Amino acid sequence: METRTIKPYITVIALLILTSLALAFTVNVNISDEAGVKVFLPDHVGEWTGDELRFCQAPACQKSWYLSQIKEEGKCPECGGQLGTMTKVEADLLPSDTEVLKKQYTLPGGRTIFASIVMSGRERASIHRPQVCLVGQGNEIVKSSVLDIPMDHRAPLDVMVLDMLRRWRLPDGRQGEYDSYYAYWFVGKGRETPYHTMRMVLMASDRIFHNRSHRWAYISVSGDRDKAGAYRAEIKDFVRQLYPEIVLE
Repeated sequence: METRTIKPYITVIALLILTSLALAFTVNVNISDEAGVKVFLPDHVGEWTGDELRFCQAPACQKSWYLSQIKEEGKCPECGGQLGTMTKVEADLLPSDTEVLKKQYTLPGGRTIFASIVMSGRERASIHRPQVCLVGQGNEIVKSSVLDIPMDHRAPLDVMVLDMLRRWRLPDGRQGEYDSYYAYWFVGKGRETPYHTMRMVLMASDRIFHNRSHRWAYISVSGDRDKAGAYRAEIKDFVRQLYPEIVLE
């Protein structure tokens, strides 16, 4: 029998073994509140100045605001509805103990970056592949690549970078386009990876071999994408300065 014919069977057998191990060893898993990051975004990252985002939870409003625009804490300036740290759609879809924090950072010249942290709750169902939501929001992912970011006093950090394009039709019939990027990585207790599949493997490994389940988070930065590629240097510089502020050693 040819090797390529055998491969599917080997894969199935391996999956059956892993499933059996999971069933045998993940009963009464110790679910821990420990995490690898703080749900915190600093007010300043180098020369960048941050302003937290809040989102109206009233179904008829759902507007977003910067913290600096809000006069009465917790209330939407437009309709008086309750404000939250995630959108109404996110609040409806994610487990109730999911923690989300979003912030816009601006340079003195006006250029902006958005940063966010999504921290899973006890159900561990808060974290998913970002590509699903991004495409659902009308973005086309034109390229994905892993960016190595040099770090102080440790190995480089691998971050997944998605080059995105959004198209729309203008009133005069022409097509409008917007180039952007979305960079992210996943963080667990003592673990980091830019790959969703590897995160799942690491989670399974912790459950099977260590009988534990820590909280995972994913950290993202996003912004405009220039054709010359300078945005990749911007990601490196921003993440290198943000990292020690939020990641727990």
